[in-house]
Amino acid sequence: MSSQKQQTSFWNGFRATLVIIIAFVLSVLLLNISGRSSSTVEAQVPMPQKESNVCSALIQKDFTAISNAPTAIFSATVVPATAQTPEYCDVKGYVTPQVQFELQLPTQNWNRRYLQVGCGGYCGSLRASPESTAALNQNFAVAFDNSGHVGGGIGAASALWGLDQPQLRMDFGYRSEHVTALAAKAIATAFYGNSPNYSYFQGCSNGGRQALMEAQRYPNDFNGIIAGAPAAIQAPLNGEYETWNARANLDAQGNPILPSDKLALIHQAAIANCDGKDGLVDEQITDPRVCTFKPESLRCSGNSNAATCLTTAEIGVVNKIYGGAVERQGRLLYPGSQTIGSELGWAGSSIGRDGMAPFAAEISNSYLKYLAFPKSPPASFSYKDWQFTAEGFDRLRPLGKVYNATNPNLKAFRDRGGKLLLYHGWADPAIPPQGTLAYYQAVQNTMGGFAQVQSFARLFMLPGVYHCQGGTGPSRVDYLTPIVTWVEQSKAPTQLIATQTTADGKSGGFSNPTERATGSNAKIVRTRPIFPYPMQARYSGKGSIDDAANFVGVAPSQTPNDSINWIGNDLFKPR
Repeated sequence: MSSQKQQTSFWNGFRATLVIIIAFVLSVLLLNISGRSSSTVEAQVPMPQKESNVCSALIQKDFTAISNAPTAIFSATVVPATAQTPEYCDVKGYVTPQVQFELQLPTQNWNRRYLQVGCGGYCGSLRASPESTAALNQNFAVAFDNSGHVGGGIGAASALWGLDQPQLRMDFGYRSEHVTALAAKAIATAFYGNSPNYSYFQGCSNGGRQALMEAQRYPNDFNGIIAGAPAAIQAPLNGEYETWNARANLDAQGNPILPSDKLALIHQAAIANCDGKDGLVDEQITDPRVCTFKPESLRCSGNSNAATCLTTAEIGVVNKIYGGAVERQGRLLYPGSQTIGSELGWAGSSIGRDGMAPFAAEISNSYLKYLAFPKSPPASFSYKDWQFTAEGFDRLRPLGKVYNATNPNLKAFRDRGGKLLLYHGWADPAIPPQGTLAYYQAVQNTMGGFAQVQSFARLFMLPGVYHCQGGTGPSRVDYLTPIVTWVEQSKAPTQLIATQTTADGKSGGFSNPTERATGSNAKIVRTRPIFPYPMQARYSGKGSIDDAANFVGVAPSQTPNDSINWIGNDLFKPR
């Protein structure tokens, strides 16, 4: 019996010990499970709360080691969502020395795409554009910058910041967009833990020049690039062409000759002469190069100077603007001029109004005084002192290498899969469309011909459209969706749809692209398809002429050669 009691006692003790051990093991397991459950719950905290912390923490991160783009962040704050715009982390910072940027990072549902938007005029400030806002609303990470300097004056027409400043000139010329891309992508990667799958650039005017500069100098920065009305041939454009237009309307005493209120008269006569040559009377000129309008048809009789006619001096002004900048032997100093049909856009651009100098004078004066030469001219110099000579053109060449985006060799961009969408308005009063056509022709000459270029670069010409926006033709176009589809799905754009509303400037007048409206709820009055150049939209003969569905694309019998013989032909040589 004693032995049985001992065995019973042993097993009772063993069981008790076993229970204690099992309980201990279970408690450890429960603690581990509990710990893992807590981590899972923490990871499922709504993204805005977590991302708010990540956003504010960006300012503590060190981005000074970004290669070729040492970066510092000024601020990083969460901006609440609105009815249209998602909540985003708003980051402001700079790349040394003065390339200030703003980066907007959606805190939820980022689409793994990055869009950088260029800046118009001489820039000098941070300003969200309709393009950047639209992309942010689609959950793109977006960024824009000041082109490497502070201060552009009213309408970004002043370049005083460039007075004998080589670094700031270089940043404006080509460096600012590259280093902004490097900084923005590094910050986005730190914020999301992932880098963008695709990167895009969109710009018009100077922003279009920046777009082409990216494709030419930094082909690895962006997968898709949208270049609108590019100021690509910048030294001749701002130094010669804008100077010519600014002075075309001045008499010997410096007084204006042609009043802006006569531009409607000239435009109406031009339309009467040319509208219908494309097969449709619609107050829109499809290709102004077929027009034969001469302002002499409006000559006043005798010595009269009525509102319904032009004086001999006024006719001279119109012919100077149509003819373009030339030197003494008649050679073009810029490959383009104002087109027939653009006359309403001259108001404010080439022809001053309301007692103000035209925009061309402001752009020209700033370029020649502060950007054009290694050593700037004296403060007393103005655009009125410039001489239109071959020698003067050559003086613009050295620093033109900093600003011109004219290299047609896009092989590196093409070979890494890049896509380029170019567009230009046929009635652009600020940057002649022929320059873009000439550059596109140079690309074809360099890259194997039209068919080969179409595989990665397409040009769209918009009838009646002014500088980046507005005009007598439909000018509102979604360029971002087609470039994304082309890059990510390999579907090249075969047509774009342009829209015109009651808010668009059909009555004319130049609108500074740096002062663009953010949008409009105005009624749509016309839509038109825009086909890859040189195709044109042709009315089918049925239905409303204001409905894009009633038009088809028609190609010319042969691909045109858009080379232009001018004094700067060598600027289009591949490098």
